Amino acid sequence: MNSYFDSAIEYNRTNPISLARSSDQSHSIQNEKNWEWTYLVRKCRNLELEESYDLYMRRLRVGYLSLFIFIQVAVTVVHTLLLLTTPEIKYVYVDMVAYMCSGLVIWLVLSVNFRSELVSKHGWVVYASSWMAVSVMVLMDIGLNVYHATSHNDILNPIYDAYTLYAIYMFMPVPYLLQPFLLGCAVTFCYIINYGFVITAKEDNQMHSILNEAIYLSCVNLLGVFFRLMRDIALRTTFLDRRQYVEENLLLRYARDQERSLLLSILPAQIADRLQEDVKNRIERSKQQHQQRSQLDLRQSADSQTLKRWRQPDHGTLFIEPHEDVTVLYADVVNYTHLTTTLDVKKLVEALHDLFVRFDIASEEYNVLRIKFLGDCYYCVAGLANPNADHAKCCVDLGLRMIKDIRDVREKRHLNIDMRIGVHSGDVLSGVIGAAKWQFDIWSKDVDIANRLEATGATGRVHVSQQTLALLDGEYFFEDGTEKAREDPVLQKHGIHTFLIKSLRAPMHDPRRRNRERQNKKLSEASKSNFMHNSTLHQYNQVRNQAKLEMCRELDKMPIGRIQLTKVFRRSTRLTQDEIEEETFRRNISSCCLFFRIRNWEYQYMKEPDVMLKYSIALSWAIYMGLLTIQLLSKDARYHYWYIDGTTIILLTMLLIVSWYKKLWIMYMSDAEISSPNSNFSGFFYRLSDEMQRNVYIRIVIYFLVIFSYCAVAIMQVVGCSNDEDYEEDEPGFEEKLKCFHPWILTNCMTLVIGMSFLFTRIPFIIKACFSTLITIAYAILVVFEFNYVYSSSPSTNVNFNAKYSHTLLMLITMGIFHLMERQTEFIAKVDYNWKRQLLKKQEDALMTNDTIKVLLTNILPSHVADYYLSNQLQNELYYEEYDNVAVMFASIKNFDTDKIGLRVLNEIICDFDDVLNKYAQCLRVEKIKVANWTYMAACGLDVSRSEQVNAPQIRFRNVSLMPNGRRSRYDGARSSYADGVQRVPYGNGSNIALDLDLERGQYEGNVVTSSSAPRLSGTQSSNEVVRVMADFALDLMRTMRRFNAENMQTEYEGSTDYGMLRIGISHGRAMAGVVGISKPHYDIWGNPVNMASRMDSTGLPGHIQVTENTALKLREFNIQCNYRGMTFVKGRGNIPTYIVGIDSNYEFLPHRQLPEGRKKED
Repeated sequence: MNSYFDSAIEYNRTNPISLARSSDQSHSIQNEKNWEWTYLVRKCRNLELEESYDLYMRRLRVGYLSLFIFIQVAVTVVHTLLLLTTPEIKYVYVDMVAYMCSGLVIWLVLSVNFRSELVSKHGWVVYASSWMAVSVMVLMDIGLNVYHATSHNDILNPIYDAYTLYAIYMFMPVPYLLQPFLLGCAVTFCYIINYGFVITAKEDNQMHSILNEAIYLSCVNLLGVFFRLMRDIALRTTFLDRRQYVEENLLLRYARDQERSLLLSILPAQIADRLQEDVKNRIERSKQQHQQRSQLDLRQSADSQTLKRWRQPDHGTLFIEPHEDVTVLYADVVNYTHLTTTLDVKKLVEALHDLFVRFDIASEEYNVLRIKFLGDCYYCVAGLANPNADHAKCCVDLGLRMIKDIRDVREKRHLNIDMRIGVHSGDVLSGVIGAAKWQFDIWSKDVDIANRLEATGATGRVHVSQQTLALLDGEYFFEDGTEKAREDPVLQKHGIHTFLIKSLRAPMHDPRRRNRERQNKKLSEASKSNFMHNSTLHQYNQVRNQAKLEMCRELDKMPIGRIQLTKVFRRSTRLTQDEIEEETFRRNISSCCLFFRIRNWEYQYMKEPDVMLKYSIALSWAIYMGLLTIQLLSKDARYHYWYIDGTTIILLTMLLIVSWYKKLWIMYMSDAEISSPNSNFSGFFYRLSDEMQRNVYIRIVIYFLVIFSYCAVAIMQVVGCSNDEDYEEDEPGFEEKLKCFHPWILTNCMTLVIGMSFLFTRIPFIIKACFSTLITIAYAILVVFEFNYVYSSSPSTNVNFNAKYSHTLLMLITMGIFHLMERQTEFIAKVDYNWKRQLLKKQEDALMTNDTIKVLLTNILPSHVADYYLSNQLQNELYYEEYDNVAVMFASIKNFDTDKIGLRVLNEIICDFDDVLNKYAQCLRVEKIKVANWTYMAACGLDVSRSEQVNAPQIRFRNVSLMPNGRRSRYDGARSSYADGVQRVPYGNGSNIALDLDLERGQYEGNVVTSSSAPRLSGTQSSNEVVRVMADFALDLMRTMRRFNAENMQTEYEGSTDYGMLRIGISHGRAMAGVVGISKPHYDIWGNPVNMASRMDSTGLPGHIQVTENTALKLREFNIQCNYRGMTFVKGRGNIPTYIVGIDSNYEFLPHRQLPEGRKKED
């Protein structure tokens, strides 16, 4: 096995750099669409995943709800304990009771959502419980304000306004976006009314205060809507990625089973394992060689390295194994030659398919391994793949069954055919030889004896040797063998006595026989029990339905978050496999900073692009404008720093335009032909927009810039204000200084800053946590130390409660909520990234498996037939072709004996011949058909484009992979244009994933790839060219054989002068080709040129090429000398004129000389 591994996995590397760039651009455009919320929703519905996604979201919402209940309890307890620090505690009893009672009511109302059966039956429970819980929170908060304002004339500030809105958007189990938005608007309206009629009723600038509160709550709603959208996009992406992983796992399992079934259809398990591993190792080595090549000298490397073939990477590798105590069956179709020359192609292939499928089914039932077809010969062996004490009986039973089957076909199709069968028991060598078109075969003198038993047998009878008869235990009637067998020199040489089986002696109900048939049936069923055997997985609906079923099982594996309180109270000592996998993954992530413990993983995760950056910048721009408006409404105009505000607005607006430029260009300017802007100006902004998404360092700089801008616009409210120590209370202007900023407005602005610092997408969690913590600490210092008196004098949230604590509590609540939610979001993102890594591994395994399948299949069938078989393999349709002119060659090595020379020598010779075959891969390529013992068969002209008739349904999708974006990925379709031939899992929802490596036409079996624009011969010249190409190939084989003999053979064999010489026969004409068998496909050619080429070989001369008269005339047209040999007897045709091709001592063709007319007659 040599050169064909390299070329069987060649990629399209003509211009990898430009290909990669264009692929990046097209992939970038597609990825912009893949992150659209409406697009993801539509794809989930198209894939019928919406129901499964709703089930997943129900589990997720329950997890978030349990987290909210924990937060609610913690906030209630902390707030209540802080109220105990008030100087006059009697005034806060009402507040404490209200907080605890409302918390209890909220817990009771929301607890119904933990009853999954109730929620699944009554969907309205989710909405009703959420509205009731929110109503209790709002009534409690606003009710206390109204109560204290009316009873004690105490104006208090509500503390749970933003908290309630965060609870609605982040924790409430209300699905989708519309209901939370309506609920958030209702809560906002209630707080604005409370602010207008209760809190600011007596203020002079009441309208400004109401506008500030409305803007603040609108910004909080905006943060909540953004969080909902981003979370839904992230979760849908994770869900679709998981489905993609499930699908890839299904396809990989199917592909591996297909590979295994394919191998086991031609090889026993022992050799199949070794060959499969060797194929994968060679593919890996070939890919590594390609990856090591420099891009600069790629063309030079392709010229020098691609065609530099290596034979045996491990010189000890020879896929041959000895087997003792087996039985070989040879079966010959009587009148086969007449059948192939009289039937049209369709009827011939249908008849052969019907016949050979029956034989294959029978061989599986009797636990007999079919080896191959040799024209009209079908031979198999029992006791080889699986040791079987009844191997002889199985072969005899199979022989009797085959005779019955062929007679059924004869009656059904009105054909004059019958069977002649020979069976012999002994020892064999089995394995695979050669570098291309591998065919499992067996060799030994016992195989030759079985062949002779068939040749000397009787029509419609099973002819066995005395060795086989001794193993039948008297279960069959028999009689003496034929007269031909007694006179056969091979049988006489080995002292073989033969017998003809008449019928079964033992009745069908004999226990021994029934046990044997039962065992054979079990073995046959076991061989068919592989995953999805003969399924139609490649069809769209089958893939989707299978993946849908698997996704129902995968729902429990979907991530809920780092913190899962529901598992704390029901943790069991015995973990399931899914829980073990989850715990293993959790241990791979640090508890504090949520880093991957594998540094390279964390680095690669951080480098992932952020397609949602433009939305983060749009949100930050909107929030900044809200903060700026609040500043303008609350701050005296003389303290404004307009140049700072103007510069920040311009900077953020430019970031907004640049970040959205790519998206807008794709929406309104891009088309199918143009994937990037042509103008330099537009292209610059397009590339800059794309680089902002891809570069994590640029994103971090933008993040810092946005947060610093927020802090600046918020802190500018206190610029110009003095601290408590600068003024005495009785000093003029003191009250004015205190009113230079409103503490609650500044606190509200800082909560927006903290919220935005967490909601900015694709920024490392540790940066968000540290930055928001620093902001909280700095503001707490500002509250407690810098402007202590100002904050203490501001309205509190409870009577006699220190307002500083209220401000700090609100900041801590906001910080805690966003921190916990960001931990959950980051954990889910890490899970999704881990699945993408697993998906990459699955893709690589699938690519390797498919490469192996491609190599295996294209070394069983010709390349164009392999294309068809890969596309329609599991469809019960026949494939056949009919050609007007095909040249066929048989080349036999003379006087080499397997027992004395050895199979290693035969393997070396066949590999050398296969290397020669690699040179004949142009428009008229030479196909290796088979190797039978020491005979090599090839044909030229089997090009589907030259076929007069082809029954091959239009190539369809093979192993269709329904992507999350609704597209299908073809295994043998157009492949990714990346330089390495593999399109990796993109960031996003895992779409556009290519699962296979495209093997371009002309790259199978080590063939050199030719340009599609290469000139092709046409008409009569093209038809006759096949004869010249086959003659050139035959002459190259003779040169190769002479070189091999000179290098390896030092002495002649038993004094023979033709030792190791080639005897070649060539003929051409109309031929038929087709694939027969389904589970064990066999490609063969039939027709007069096949029969005549075989006869030209068997009747030829060693060291010469013998051709028919018609073939000689065609060769003379190419100025190749063909000398008349004489009349030669050919079986089935009688005496016909034959010719010897003129070859000189250097193995070059002699030119054709025009002989005088008289000399022609003399010849």
